[in-house]
Amino acid sequence: MWAVAYILAAATLWSTIGVASVLGGDIVVMAFIRSLIAGAIGLLIARSFKRSSLIAGVLLGVLFSSYPLSAVIAGVGVAAYLLYTAPLWATLASLAYGEKPGVTGVASIALILVAVALMGLEAGRGALDAAGLASGLIAGVSYGLYIAVARFYSRRGESLEVSLGAMPYTLTVTLPMMIAYATVNRSLELQPNPVIAGAYLAVLATIIPYKLFTRGVEKVGASRASVIASIEPVLAAIWGLILFHQTPTITILTAYILITTAVVITAAKS
Repeated sequence: MWAVAYILAAATLWSTIGVASVLGGDIVVMAFIRSLIAGAIGLLIARSFKRSSLIAGVLLGVLFSSYPLSAVIAGVGVAAYLLYTAPLWATLASLAYGEKPGVTGVASIALILVAVALMGLEAGRGALDAAGLASGLIAGVSYGLYIAVARFYSRRGESLEVSLGAMPYTLTVTLPMMIAYATVNRSLELQPNPVIAGAYLAVLATIIPYKLFTRGVEKVGASRASVIASIEPVLAAIWGLILFHQTPTITILTAYILITTAVVITAAKS
């Protein structure tokens, strides 16, 4: 019972990433503050100088930057569901490690591709921001590659290195972005909203939900945990509707259903 509650709590916190991003406003500052705080906490808990931590950290740094951007310009629900295209990219990336998808894996890939095509159709019609769709796909790709990398190194006993140990290395992406941002603007005045949002994302949308999810997985297993956590994009879409009046079209709703189905059948087979 408590294990399920941990996973639901983690998914609920993750579902607020888009909300915090919209309210924070300044994507670059938020991503940098998130990396800075999460990286500091990661150093205290799991200091790592391994290659696995660097690779995982770079991928998470891309995720920290692209997902909030998609949430701001495409919508909270759209960004969350595009993030959940990750199983497609994780499966494709796993081919490099010698893993071949089964029938359910191929089916989930097909469902996600159709969902992405539907979203692309909406972008072509002007019902969905094309840049938001692109940044959301980048978030999904980076997260999918991270899953594949984390799975590979976890089997070598480096699960902590590719999780908390990777957090400091997210700065390899967000720090150069912050420097370039300050250089282009010739000055940098930190406003409270993005700083607070970045701190929220670091603690309440990164470190704490990760710990909760890990505790839940230890009891119920990764497959069941993934199915339970698939409530995350559903909640994100609800927050977008309630807080920002982001109403999805029928086509986008269909894409949501296809992505959720793909995630569930992939997790059930794992």
